[in-house]
Amino acid sequence: MSELNWGETLWDQWDRVQEHTDNGLEFTKKCQEFVRDRIKLEIEYAKSLRGLKKRYKLKNAEDDSANSHGAKTSIKESVRNLSRRSNTSLDDQNFSTVKAYNVFLGQLELIARDHEIVAEGLQEKVAERLKVIHKETTNNRKNLCNTATQLQHEYKEWQVVLDRNQLKYEKAAKEADAASQAFARVNEDMNATKAQVEKSRSQMNYRQDLMEKSKGDYIIAVETTNNNQHEYYHQRWPGLINQMQRCEENRIEELKSILIEHCTIHSSILPHVTSCIDTMTDTCEKINPAEDSELLMEERGNQPYPPDHVFMEYGSKAPPSNFGAHNNSTRKTKKNRKNTKVNKEGFENLPPEKRKKAFKEKIKEIEGKISIQLKARAALEEILELYSQKPELGSADAMEDSRSQIDEITQTLEKLQEELYKYQCYLAALMDKAAPEKPHIGSHLQADTVSITSSVSHISANHSGSGDSEMPPPDQLSPVEFEPTSPGANEFNSDTYYEVPDNQIPPPMDPVSGLSMGNPVCCAVRLRSTTR
Repeated sequence: MSELNWGETLWDQWDRVQEHTDNGLEFTKKCQEFVRDRIKLEIEYAKSLRGLKKRYKLKNAEDDSANSHGAKTSIKESVRNLSRRSNTSLDDQNFSTVKAYNVFLGQLELIARDHEIVAEGLQEKVAERLKVIHKETTNNRKNLCNTATQLQHEYKEWQVVLDRNQLKYEKAAKEADAASQAFARVNEDMNATKAQVEKSRSQMNYRQDLMEKSKGDYIIAVETTNNNQHEYYHQRWPGLINQMQRCEENRIEELKSILIEHCTIHSSILPHVTSCIDTMTDTCEKINPAEDSELLMEERGNQPYPPDHVFMEYGSKAPPSNFGAHNNSTRKTKKNRKNTKVNKEGFENLPPEKRKKAFKEKIKEIEGKISIQLKARAALEEILELYSQKPELGSADAMEDSRSQIDEITQTLEKLQEELYKYQCYLAALMDKAAPEKPHIGSHLQADTVSITSSVSHISANHSGSGDSEMPPPDQLSPVEFEPTSPGANEFNSDTYYEVPDNQIPPPMDPVSGLSMGNPVCCAVRLRSTTR
């Protein structure tokens, strides 16, 4: 509260004080309406930002796949959605400009969420507090105004009592004076009787007594009124106005705190909004026209020029032309869809540069798996060796479990080595290089695996003298002869079954030793023969 108070300065300006406090309540109400409209504006702005992002979002195959996991759509709806799809394809999403645009839209989503946070904070910390302070101030002001009315009513009653006593005293004094004058006239009149004189004297005394009594009452009324008036103007009335001042100052202090909270809520999202704008700026700085041009050339380039025209004799038929087949290669016919499943391992549906990159990534992935399996097998072999040296550390079941795990890892390594060699051959054929040598898992194999390899070598030696043809290994094939997408007699795959007659089953290759297994009967696990 300030040093100067309303009770001393504005004791006679009660109407102005009432008007001022009433204007304060109206101002608080105005602030409450402002915050309410601000909250509505923030919510509408966030909704508009989300609608803007939704309208201008680039649709691609990822959106379609995401929609396919949701509600089932009819064929007509699918066709309608396809017709409304943006001209930006899935490959175009890799361009730096499109990436920057998508980042813009993503940051708009975050900014919209920030505005929703502002709306929530204003509702909880500002609007509700304004409502409470307006209600409390209204009630306090109403009570103080009622108290002021009561005090004013009491003050008026004191004045009425004083005025009544004053009039009574004045009337009694006039009557006493008149009685005194009447007694003097009768007393001087020589013709007046003694009874008349005594009667006039008694009337004068009676009026004198009434005047003295009224005078006493009037003096008491004056003293009482003065005391009450002094208390009224120096204590009760100033105290009431000071209470009104405190109520008004509390309202202003609360309003100050609420407005500061309003600014704090707004400023709390500014760092995040600034971060979103910085992210947009950084993404824009990464836009590279040269990289976009290079990406387009990688995806759409390396196409042959049209062949020269050939002189045609009259009546002869024009030879079939393969030019333009690239533009039609993406049509999803039944045959193409079937070939897509077959050629999925060879990435035939990708451009040359992307296909080369896919092969390298696949080779790197398989090498990582092989490294993990080799480390696991080495650890198990060390444990098995420790059990052999110190049998007290492990039981027979533990050793048998370790051997079985080594067997499983060895089988997994065989498959991974075959898969690695297959993709290495793919990459070599794509780069017009000779097929690499077939890698070997190593000599850390189980004893029963080595015995099987020895028996297979013996059978292969017996079979070589029988005159049957032996299948050349994959590493002796040229890149043109090796067709990875169509497994046949030139490629052995442990997961492939060959549908050939018994008398035409080619001798398979052992994936561990690289030797011809000779007799087809030894590979009954991997070959399924049929008699036609």
